[in-house]
Amino acid sequence: MRFKTIHTTRFSYDLPAYESHNQLRLKPLSCERQRLLQFRLSSDPPASVLEYEDGFGNTVHSVSVYPAHQELSIVVESLVDRLPEPQSQFPRVRFSEYLTDDDSRSREQYDFLHASRYVPFSERLRKFFWATRPDQREDVAQYVRRTVGYIRDQFHYEKGATSVHSNLDEILSAGCGVCQDFAHLAIGVLRLAGVPARYVSGYLAPEPVQNRKEPVNEMASHAWVEALLPNAGWVGFDPTHRGRVTERHIRVAMGRDYADVPPLRGVYRSAGKRQSMTVELRIDETENETELNAQVQQQNQQQQ
Repeated sequence: MRFKTIHTTRFSYDLPAYESHNQLRLKPLSCERQRLLQFRLSSDPPASVLEYEDGFGNTVHSVSVYPAHQELSIVVESLVDRLPEPQSQFPRVRFSEYLTDDDSRSREQYDFLHASRYVPFSERLRKFFWATRPDQREDVAQYVRRTVGYIRDQFHYEKGATSVHSNLDEILSAGCGVCQDFAHLAIGVLRLAGVPARYVSGYLAPEPVQNRKEPVNEMASHAWVEALLPNAGWVGFDPTHRGRVTERHIRVAMGRDYADVPPLRGVYRSAGKRQSMTVELRIDETENETELNAQVQQQNQQQQ
């Protein structure tokens, strides 16, 4: 499947801002089952842009605007080919075999087995894990599926119930959250069980109109997890939707938790005290690359 995405971020300041510096992690990954065909980053006013790769292989763009400005817009456009996920069953490996395998404790996987900024191993999380802990005879892949389903059954989705800075104890206490919270909770449980797990940020393309069970009112970034399964590698699971990721999941960045992959973070200088930010995301299924250029031109004309 081929998707075109346009991610627009707009800033407004009450007084002129100087030296705006922003870090963006919005360039989709080229990886197994996903290929980035086209990418473009633009800003108004024009910015100085530096591109580099972070320690997890994500592309980071450092976007700097030095002259005075009271508004700033950053537009990221991408065209991505996404291949279907394999539907075959994973090799069955019991926990008793998996946890004695030295490879499961390699240095490469260390970061994804231990506590991190948004996934601390708190006493409350340990109690939650204890209720879902695996039997040593249980298949590892089956346990991951069970964990993802259990989390979504125990917590309901409520937009605005948490913020990007909410910790796991708050989520466990509230009994609700959003995709980021469910991903962090799944990562914490899997790591405590000895399964390497990492955080993935990206987009979830909406189903075609005829296949939708409910209307799509607003698009937003999405988050899910990847677990390292024996003899299968990294496999994506979406706790928000109780199952495996599909070809409609577009991977943008991955890390230990949200702290490693924020879509945007930045600073600026100003005598003012207020800043507002709005984000607009559009995802369309397309057949050819020329459609992306046509859509971008149309959007620019509408903004003028």
